Amino acid sequence: MTSSVLQAGIFAFAVFLGASDVCAQRQPEVFFKDKIELSDKEIQQMDQGRVVTKVLASADKKYGVLVFGGVYINATIEQFATSYRDVKTLLEDKVYLDVHAFDVTGPTTLSDFDHLSFDHKDIDALQKCKPHHCDLQVFDVEAFKNQINWNSNEKYEQFNKLARQRIFAGMTKYISGGLRVLGSYTDRENPFNLYENMKSMLDASYYLPPDKAGSIYRHVLDYPDGKALGAIDFFYWEDIDFGEGPTIRVNHVSMFPEGVGAAKYVITNKQLYASRFIRIALQVFYCVPDTLHPDNKGFYLIEMNDSRVPEFGSLKLSVVRRIATEKGVGSTRDILNLYLGRLTGK
Repeated sequence: MTSSVLQAGIFAFAVFLGASDVCAQRQPEVFFKDKIELSDKEIQQMDQGRVVTKVLASADKKYGVLVFGGVYINATIEQFATSYRDVKTLLEDKVYLDVHAFDVTGPTTLSDFDHLSFDHKDIDALQKCKPHHCDLQVFDVEAFKNQINWNSNEKYEQFNKLARQRIFAGMTKYISGGLRVLGSYTDRENPFNLYENMKSMLDASYYLPPDKAGSIYRHVLDYPDGKALGAIDFFYWEDIDFGEGPTIRVNHVSMFPEGVGAAKYVITNKQLYASRFIRIALQVFYCVPDTLHPDNKGFYLIEMNDSRVPEFGSLKLSVVRRIATEKGVGSTRDILNLYLGRLTGK
C-alpha cells in the first residue's frame, strides 16, 4: 500500500520518535528536511518564530487531508502544556464562536451541552435533504428526522434539544466504551464506522507508528481500554466558523507528559464528532527541545493534522477536499500562531 515516499516518511518519523540522545541531536532538522522537505529558508523562518505550514501527501489519496505545521517557541514546554489545557482561551481566535470543556474526573452531565446550538440554515437543510445526500452529519439521519415535528413553530428548539441529548448520550458511551461503541455515520450511501476508519487512518500514517509510539497509539485508538499510564484526558466541544458556516465539533484531548523519543511532550486532539465536512480527524502536537542549543529554554512545536472527508460524488468531493485543505492549513497556522503569541507576546 505504501509508496516509496510514504515508506521514507515512516522511517523518518520512526527515527524522530525513537531517537536516542545521539539521534536527537540531529532532530528535528533531519525530519524537517528528509520527510517534510522543508527548505533551509523555511527552517530558518521557524527558528525565527514564524509559523510554517505545508500540505503533505495523505495515505488516503481520495478522502484524506494531511497538514504539517511547525514553529520555534521561546518558552518552556510546561508553559505550552498549561496553556493548551485552558481551552476557553481559544475564544481569542475570532473563528471560535463558543467553547466548553469538561473532564472525566466527575460525571458528564447534559448541562455540559446547554449552550450547544445548530444553525437554523443547517436544520432547514437537514429537513429537506434526501436519504444519503445530507450535508449535516448525524449518526442515524432518518431516525433523527422522524423525531422532529417539522410543522411545529418550535422545530429548531426540538432539533437542538434532541441533538444535545444525542451528543451527551454519545459522550457517555464513549467515555465507558471508546470509539467502538459510537458506531457509524449513516448519512451517506455507505456507513462510515468511526473505530474502523480511525484505525485505518492511524495504521496508514507515519506520525504514530505502533512500534515507536505504541502506548500513545493504543491510547488514541482504544481509549479507555488502552489508556496510557500517566496520560491526562479531557474533552471539549466547540462551535467554530472558518467561513463556510458554523460547525459543531466534539474533541477528546490526551496529554502525554512523558513524550516519546525526541518529543518530550505529546498532545493528541481526536475529533469524536463534527457536524460537517470532516468524518474523523486527529491533531498530534510534538514538543521537541532545541538539542543543538541545550541552554535555550525554547522548543519546536510541531503539529500533524490528519483528517478524512465524507464520501461525496466526484465534483462535490473536489470542492469539499479543497475547502477542507484550505481550512486545515488555516487552522494549523492559526492555532500555532495563537500559542506562539500567548507564550511569547508576539
